[in-house]
Amino acid sequence: MLPKHLLSVRRASTLARNHDRDWKIGSTLHGFTVTKIKHVPDFDLTAIQLKHNVTGADYLHIAKDDTNNVFAVGFKTTPMDSTGVPHILEHTTLCGSQKFPVRDPFFKMLNRSMATFMNALTGSDITMYPFSTENQTDFDNLFSVYMDAVFHPLLRKLDFKQEGWRLEHQNPEDIASPIIFKGVVYNEMKGVFSDVNNIFLTRLQQEMYPGTTYGYVSGGDPVNITDLTYEDLVAFHRKHYHPSNAKFVTYGNFPLGPRLKAVDEIISPLGKIATENIEDVVPFTSPKRVSMTCPPDAMGDPEKQAKLSISYLTNDGTDAFETFAVRMLATLLTDGPSSPMYRTLIESNIGTDYVASTGYDRTAKMTNFSVGLQGLSKADFALVEEKIAQVFRECAASGFEANRVESAIHQLELGIRHRRGNFGMGLSQSVIQQWIHGGEPVDALEVTKFVNRLRDELKTPRFFESRIEKYFLNNSHQLVFTMAPSSTFAEEVASEEAKRLADKVTSLTESEKTEIVQDGLVLKKNQETKDDLSCLPTLTLADVNVKGKVYPVTLPATDSKLPVQYRKTSTNGISYITVARSIEGMKPELLRYAPLYSGALTSLGTKQTPSVPELDDRIRLYTSGISSSISIQTSPLDTMANKSSIHFGTSFLDQNATSAFNLVSEVIQGPVQTFSDEIRERLRTVIAGSAAGGMNSLADSGHRYAFGLASSTLARSAGIRQMLSGLDSVMFTNKLHEKGDAGVELAFSNIQSISQFIQSQKTSSKAIIISGEESLQANLSGVAGLSNNFGWTGEAIMEHETDQDFTPTFTNTFVPLPFTVNYTARSFMGVPYTHADSASLQLLAELMTSQFLHREVREKGGAYGGFGIFNSQDGIFGMASYRDPPGAGKRTVAAYDAGVLWAADIAKNVSERELNEAKLSILSGLDAPISASQEGMTQFSSGLTDEARQERRERILGASLESVQHAAQTYLAGRQYSQAVLGPQTEGLDKEGWKVVEMQTSQE
Repeated sequence: MLPKHLLSVRRASTLARNHDRDWKIGSTLHGFTVTKIKHVPDFDLTAIQLKHNVTGADYLHIAKDDTNNVFAVGFKTTPMDSTGVPHILEHTTLCGSQKFPVRDPFFKMLNRSMATFMNALTGSDITMYPFSTENQTDFDNLFSVYMDAVFHPLLRKLDFKQEGWRLEHQNPEDIASPIIFKGVVYNEMKGVFSDVNNIFLTRLQQEMYPGTTYGYVSGGDPVNITDLTYEDLVAFHRKHYHPSNAKFVTYGNFPLGPRLKAVDEIISPLGKIATENIEDVVPFTSPKRVSMTCPPDAMGDPEKQAKLSISYLTNDGTDAFETFAVRMLATLLTDGPSSPMYRTLIESNIGTDYVASTGYDRTAKMTNFSVGLQGLSKADFALVEEKIAQVFRECAASGFEANRVESAIHQLELGIRHRRGNFGMGLSQSVIQQWIHGGEPVDALEVTKFVNRLRDELKTPRFFESRIEKYFLNNSHQLVFTMAPSSTFAEEVASEEAKRLADKVTSLTESEKTEIVQDGLVLKKNQETKDDLSCLPTLTLADVNVKGKVYPVTLPATDSKLPVQYRKTSTNGISYITVARSIEGMKPELLRYAPLYSGALTSLGTKQTPSVPELDDRIRLYTSGISSSISIQTSPLDTMANKSSIHFGTSFLDQNATSAFNLVSEVIQGPVQTFSDEIRERLRTVIAGSAAGGMNSLADSGHRYAFGLASSTLARSAGIRQMLSGLDSVMFTNKLHEKGDAGVELAFSNIQSISQFIQSQKTSSKAIIISGEESLQANLSGVAGLSNNFGWTGEAIMEHETDQDFTPTFTNTFVPLPFTVNYTARSFMGVPYTHADSASLQLLAELMTSQFLHREVREKGGAYGGFGIFNSQDGIFGMASYRDPPGAGKRTVAAYDAGVLWAADIAKNVSERELNEAKLSILSGLDAPISASQEGMTQFSSGLTDEARQERRERILGASLESVQHAAQTYLAGRQYSQAVLGPQTEGLDKEGWKVVEMQTSQE
């Protein structure tokens, strides 16, 4: 067990101490008065809370010695209908402002900035506009654009129609073509409501919080979006986008004074208005039951696709300690194989996995806890309810073992110490949500204080038991929510939309019909007209370092036969270890089980610790977890040469090194060898969870699956990746699950074979240690122990192998799915990483996104996203669309054809300024801060040296429009390609000669 030491308190940085001296409570500067100052040792930061004297705006500055500076402004946006007004306003706000009256300045700034994060986010009760950057000039530029966008947007009616919804002829230039619904958000939300999990989560929240803002869909329900008027949008902005209703957060190492001055100058003229509090839900007087339908999954037994959850209204989220305590309780109840809900629900194999709502949810001001299962038969609903109640009764009676509580606290400590590249951004977003609800933003940061209080209160009997009784056993505000598939769901959705459209079209006056035609033509002209962007601020290439960031590794002396790379860095007392084992030579029929091997790694017990709950507790007590993943790496020199390896990884507090390495060794030695009934059911659980997870990810990541499918026939590495993590993997796992006991036995046999292969093949291994210098020797000893245990060496160290027999093929593949939107992709074979044209292809992808596909696929076509892709590792170039409306199989494919022609003549279509902006965009991604755990990992995983990456960086900086055009003409124009479309059957591509892959097709 961990010693009950306090979480570490690190010495305050010089920066934080200076802020303590410079600011006093009650002091005033630039229209702001300081109301609170707090040093937070957990994160080595100082929080300064202020109030704006004129508007009442709240401001929090988080001073920390971090160059990745953050700005965020959030507004409490509480809709009382499901028209999606906050979401559509978020989009429309970013379509031009008084100082920057250009179309979509937000998107344009993506290519004029070195931002490490830049976005806008709509939640259930909040709209937030955050960005981060390491460049001070860039910070000032983005600040000016963001502030003008939110407080002085143009909110043009045509922008509302483009981003929100509109009636328009299918072909705006042909008035004989039918009038249809269009709009970016409208189509985005149709995609959201194609995802069964999103439907479940959305409807559950609505039913859980009736009569409040959470009872409506802030993103917009397609059924209601078409009721929103332009006037409603403007009024919502006037009411909610005001400094009096705003929370500002800044983070980083810059001086606070100049930023306060800049904010004050913008918001003081706006005065002060009254704001509204978020209304709490009226508690139920008795439990509530609701049943709904959803679309069926494309695979699996239709009789086992139902979902059930029981949700409980819990605490007021503004109570920081109670929130901490209930979150800890939720972890103890549901997280991991040793948790009681997992043992009772998941291991029973009544369903396939937890339902998506499972866990503690702080989205609403009044929080809730939910637990349940998916992959159910409706006949098992009552059984699941009884099992959930049984767990609560047992835990209320006997509580939790001390080891479980200690391991949960240990995981929390590890989470605090991890040095993340985007720490400030995550912290800022979390703080604003807490603040919007009326909580104290600084209180939520003081984790050590809560841990110490928890330890004290645990000395009093029934700390968690009393909360189980209060929130679960004796709580009348609970919702039993069930959802089952309906074979007519898609037809009903289409029928409702058709009727709604017909009603609107029928009611049109002649003048309104004329307006539709005129607006469609004006909108099309606007979309095709290049803006004068001279008003927008920008960085230049002179602001970019020619030399890229490097994270050098060394090769320390070691007694191990395993080659070890070492990255010395500040890790706050955590060590990160990865061991790579070559799996070259593993037969494809065995390799396809490798993801299941990884998924089952700690779920079947070990020879030393057959008890999975006991193993899980030990892993959580001494490490952050032990994982394995398959790595398929293409040679930087040859797209047809690649290597396959399996990576075992973990991290741990330095003082736990011995225990951590012992656990890693134990886990790699493999699961128990006897195929018992218990092992059968545990592995069935792993397979079911993997199958459900794959299906659930299709709607949210369909573009990734489409691009993977289109690329899979072009290069051997892409084909292997498709087999292991693409659509083939989803289909394979689902078919294995359908086989029942036979599938489980087959999986166990192959997992055992993979385990034996990994242990018996002695050569081609290596390791990397990422830690502080003080823990290096202990970690080297741990790696040497692993090497000695398995006899692993680095001989013939994982060279790339060229597949002489692989021949690219080019196909068009259509995968019918029960969606209302499409995901499309086209892939071309390009060149390897080190090739002189690789940098030009990367720039071409960036330019096609910003200068062509955004306009043609998003603005004109109505898709949520259209983008160019260049996978520099595999050398594959592509174009893809995300949540693309019906007709994409022809409309977007035609846009890809036009895009190739446009690219082949790009020197005439794009300016030098736009080329330089593309360079900025690419380099901002390369230079973004990374977490400590990732330092040195690029070279370790891919073999790319700092020199190779620097050479490519210089090629990007030195590329010309002529070199980009040459790349387009050489690798796209007139070249063969593969395409994939995932979408509704109504696309009709089967009649166009496309290969149709039915999800029910066996992938034996």
